[in-house]
Amino acid sequence: MISIVVPVYKSEKTLAGCLDSLLAQTYKDIEVICVIDGSPDSCGEICDGYAAKDVRVKSIKRENGGVSSARNRGIEEAKGEYLMFVDSDDTVEPDYCEKMWNAHLQTGADLVICGFHHWYVGRDVPKVPSNPGVYDTKAYAENFLKLYQEGFLNMPWNKLFKKESAGRFDTSLSLGEDLLFNMNYLEKCKKVAVISDALIHYIQEEKGNTLSTKKRDNKLEIASRVCAGVQKYYGKISGEEKLHPVIAGKFVMEFLDECESLPFDKKTGKKEKLKVIERLANHKEFMEANKIAEVTVLDYKILKWCFAHGMWRIIYPICVLRKGVVVVARWIWNR
Repeated sequence: MISIVVPVYKSEKTLAGCLDSLLAQTYKDIEVICVIDGSPDSCGEICDGYAAKDVRVKSIKRENGGVSSARNRGIEEAKGEYLMFVDSDDTVEPDYCEKMWNAHLQTGADLVICGFHHWYVGRDVPKVPSNPGVYDTKAYAENFLKLYQEGFLNMPWNKLFKKESAGRFDTSLSLGEDLLFNMNYLEKCKKVAVISDALIHYIQEEKGNTLSTKKRDNKLEIASRVCAGVQKYYGKISGEEKLHPVIAGKFVMEFLDECESLPFDKKTGKKEKLKVIERLANHKEFMEANKIAEVTVLDYKILKWCFAHGMWRIIYPICVLRKGVVVVARWIWNR
């Protein structure tokens, strides 16, 4: 049986669609564990209603402890030998479980990874791995880098896990806990299967970056820790101790993206926005990673060059200019 853990918080508008898609699976040997994480809306009642109609649904209520803690509770409650995770604002294809399960049966893989549909600003951008196949973890360093660079290792919801090998999510982290959970799991794997099907619909809401100064500082320190954790795992499978440009690139791009989002943030003053960029320019780990980071997107390359040449003061004006281009492009797209 596959146990599907669904952490639930403030998702009353999307929860029914999520649960309907799970209960419509062509693979029937599943249980759906809804962990209502102190949600103040009607999510608890919705989950109770589904549990009353279908014995495969469990509705568990608890005080708010965060998504990692909720997932950990779901793991503890799981009766299946295999685990999957789905967020309560997302939906899955009818054959999501079946295709993942079949990939496991056909290959004997300890971990199965699939693609997904990324919905952003009403647009569907299918994302599928460029390197589908079956890999021995002792000889798949190059494929690991591809999966990491393409963004298929950051999340838990596009994977099939063996429960006996699954650890727990680090509840002390507010960033990167999913990635570290996956890294810890990969260390126990002998074989990984990657399939090219996009089986999940991941909905990303458009939000301005309104992190406080303290949270931004914490984010930078946590991201440095996560980057080190990924490099540690890569070092074990590749023998390379130095920070790899791909891993450095993912770390750096997280904050180049934050720079680009600053002009969209209506709650933070310009002075504080400039301090955000200055903090990056003065952060040792970020600047060291920026020197070697592999960056492919043109606007990221420009910002990376500015940091590398001590021209961080012009980064905000560049991002403001980019915002104007983005706004015009969206207007043209939506006409």
